[in-house]
Amino acid sequence: MSQSIERKTLIQEKRKLMEDKRMSMGMKSFCASFVGTHFRLSDEEHYSFSAMIKRHNADKVFVDANYKDIEVVQYEPIYQTVFDDDRDPVLEPTFSKHRIPLQIRCLERYHSSKREYAQQFKREIKLLIENQSTAESAWQFVRTMAYTTLWPPLHTRKELKIFEKDFCKLSSTEQRRYNKIMATNFT
Repeated sequence: MSQSIERKTLIQEKRKLMEDKRMSMGMKSFCASFVGTHFRLSDEEHYSFSAMIKRHNADKVFVDANYKDIEVVQYEPIYQTVFDDDRDPVLEPTFSKHRIPLQIRCLERYHSSKREYAQQFKREIKLLIENQSTAESAWQFVRTMAYTTLWPPLHTRKELKIFEKDFCKLSSTEQRRYNKIMATNFT
């Protein structure tokens, strides 16, 4: 225990010597960055900055009890802008001379042709399914088309969603018949 206390006092003495050496050479204190330039370590072992927040007793002479803070004067500009929207002429824009940029027209054409292509694709596959001779060949064809033509690496997610939503959907009469069959208990 006594060795640790001796070591602490040795370290504190070295720090004081280094601090005095720095100050004598005109250098700033190592504590100057967060306290100020003229800071010295206290001689006490435990010191804090709590003493710095209290006013000194000698400062009471300089405190004026009747002091009132000066009110800040609000700045008002000499020239004030008057906003009168009725004075401004409002001209309705004419679109007769306006031309839509070529890039936007091409993009619109591309989207419409893509939509037409998708509708044509759906029509052709629907006709191919209807032209199958039996129901078994029709479902085999649908299954083959689902795995080969609408596979993710080859087509978009949108086409897959269309297939899932509309392709295997029964018509209203077929759905009614299917529901009736499923509701019937054959046992």
